[in-house]
Amino acid sequence: MQRTILNLLGESIQNDYPNCLKETITGRILSSPEIVSAIRIFRLSDKWYVLCGVSPQLFAQVLLKVLQSLPPSKQLARSAVVEPIAHLSSTIAFSPELSPQLRVNLERMIHQITQKEPDPEKQVLQLQDEIAFWFSCALQEPSKTYRLHLKMVSFGVSLAVVIAANVDSLYIIRRISENTATRAVVMEQAINIQGCQRQLGSPQCTERLSALMERTFIPVSWHPANRRKQFAQLSRVVILRTIGGWLLSSLAVAMGSRFWLQIFNHLGAVLGRKAKS
Repeated sequence: MQRTILNLLGESIQNDYPNCLKETITGRILSSPEIVSAIRIFRLSDKWYVLCGVSPQLFAQVLLKVLQSLPPSKQLARSAVVEPIAHLSSTIAFSPELSPQLRVNLERMIHQITQKEPDPEKQVLQLQDEIAFWFSCALQEPSKTYRLHLKMVSFGVSLAVVIAANVDSLYIIRRISENTATRAVVMEQAINIQGCQRQLGSPQCTERLSALMERTFIPVSWHPANRRKQFAQLSRVVILRTIGGWLLSSLAVAMGSRFWLQIFNHLGAVLGRKAKS
């Protein structure tokens, strides 16, 4: 939470140290009674945990309160009573305690609000809503980064498994297309081998079994028979095609069956609509 607010307000990570933090806008927000009461620290199994209940609306309220407590600018001190949004705008523009990033973001929000809403009372409320939305988006950024890292790790693990098992999708498709009569061959060879069931240890039956395995192996794994077929002519094209097949298999494994079922359902629906038309 502390790092998120520091990044959001554009304040240096060096201010993360306690002595420096209390002088920042982030430190004033975190030390406010509203935020302190929303954070619960408890102990479980000799470990301390922090339960943060700071909602975007609460953050917006506290930030506005901190901004309103900042010393007014000299121009504002000489003037008569001004509207709340004008007071905030002047404080934001001239206060040296605000970072350039925070100043630019707040000025942009105020400019958009004053262009749309003429009522001064509603302007402050809309500014609070804008700040709350801004904070909510900032909280979602770490989760997006986490999901991206999770996908990258998932793809990396899938790629390692695919290479270890030598699951080349392009090679599998090519082998299936070449062996259109694979099922018939297997059945025919199985019938021929049945005559040797009483003498499975004989050289003749062993030779037949070996020949059957050579012709009907599944086109995966690093089995010598599979490797001889897959890399019969070792060239740059074959290597690139194999890497492409591994990447395709890794993508399929990483995405999961649910993803591909949804793709097939959408594809089936599109093809169905085209057939009806």
